[in-house]
Amino acid sequence: MDQQAASLLSNLKRPAVSSDSKVNALNSLKSDIKHYRVPESAQATIFECLKLAITQQTSAHLAASAFSTLGHLLKRLSIQDASGNSIQQLVPRILPVLQERMGDLREPLRAYASQSLSDIYPYLGSDVERIIREEALGGNHARQKETAIGWVVRMHNE
Repeated sequence: MDQQAASLLSNLKRPAVSSDSKVNALNSLKSDIKHYRVPESAQATIFECLKLAITQQTSAHLAASAFSTLGHLLKRLSIQDASGNSIQQLVPRILPVLQERMGDLREPLRAYASQSLSDIYPYLGSDVERIIREEALGGNHARQKETAIGWVVRMHNE
């Protein structure tokens, strides 16, 4: 999985690689995450891949696949490490990207970002609350505010 993550990272950094091949490589990695243990040596690289895939503006499908992979990765890491230490160490790298996507023009990507913050909340509750309260609700971006209000309502209902 180390080699697979490194290969995906290099592909994501190269703009000449087609979005379809990036999506296929990401989906292959997601399949392995769903079925196999994620080695500690690959975890940081995988989070970096997800961060790059989520931030790429050229393909909404790539970002959606990255959000889906993030959800599966969080589930896998919570199974591997019940204390959540690996999640607590690696997820802060991706939080600014999730906050940015809360204000995306496309509704599905805003919903994915909101769901990802909900998945992260049990491990980094204070960080997620700070993003929602100070950055999204306290900021000037109308879509981020709308998404943050929806997140608060959903979390309250749950």
